[in-house]
Amino acid sequence: MEYSEKDTCEHISEERMLEMEKYGRLKIYEEISGLLPENERVAFSLVNHVPAILDDEIDTTSESENQLSRAKKILTQGFQEEKIETTEVWEQYVYELGQALSRLQKDGFVHAVDIFNEVINYWEIETKNLNRRGQILNSDDLDSLNLDIGKSVSLQFLYLLCPLLDRRSRESIASIYGIAIKLADNLSDLGEDIQRGEINIPRESVVRYNINPLDLNEGDLQSYKESGFERVKQCYKEGDKMVEEVLTKHPCQREGLLAFKEFCHSWLRQTSDEMQEKSEKDQGLNSS
Repeated sequence: MEYSEKDTCEHISEERMLEMEKYGRLKIYEEISGLLPENERVAFSLVNHVPAILDDEIDTTSESENQLSRAKKILTQGFQEEKIETTEVWEQYVYELGQALSRLQKDGFVHAVDIFNEVINYWEIETKNLNRRGQILNSDDLDSLNLDIGKSVSLQFLYLLCPLLDRRSRESIASIYGIAIKLADNLSDLGEDIQRGEINIPRESVVRYNINPLDLNEGDLQSYKESGFERVKQCYKEGDKMVEEVLTKHPCQREGLLAFKEFCHSWLRQTSDEMQEKSEKDQGLNSS
């Protein structure tokens, strides 16, 4: 049966879909799909959407670690083309992702195994992320976790979009844009993350801004977010500069690199909009 991205998206939460549409990610995904051959296009769609489907599932269950462990097993079975029975929708999509990567490998796509390994790595990092729920990490440890998560997602995209990049360029771009995306996402989802037990404010900032992670109305949360947003913007500047440098070495990867850059910038736009909305709301309250 022919793969349908529309059918896949029906299993992503409405809130996530609205966010992707509002900040242009759906349009970017469509543009990226137009750059890729059929099997790579299907793999890209699944790499893009399957973790989101699983993340939505994990947010509603107490069996998160077990599901991540099962996801790794099912992905491996799909990649090795083992026949299995799936009982949940997310399981079927994970299996399809494994099969899609297996087809790429048969096609001779050089990074098929790299993508498979990186998806596995991403779920292993997510397991560590689950295990730190309720903890306030210091800035170095939180940065390390943010880098690992963002870099993993970025690498999965870059393997497909820019397969001819040298390893150093790919790793550098994935690292700087990866942490930029994750820092921006943390600012946007600060309250929602804390409700899930993920405290994405470093211990040093909790002390400096007198923040109570259990009650964000206490302390100077706005100053913390403004400081964090300045760091986010600096990370994006470094990423943009790096892309220009890499393009001089790999001009044949221009379309893929610029599409990836635009994808990354959607999170900057989202966080910028939310910061602006908060500022305008505060000004309205102060003037009334």
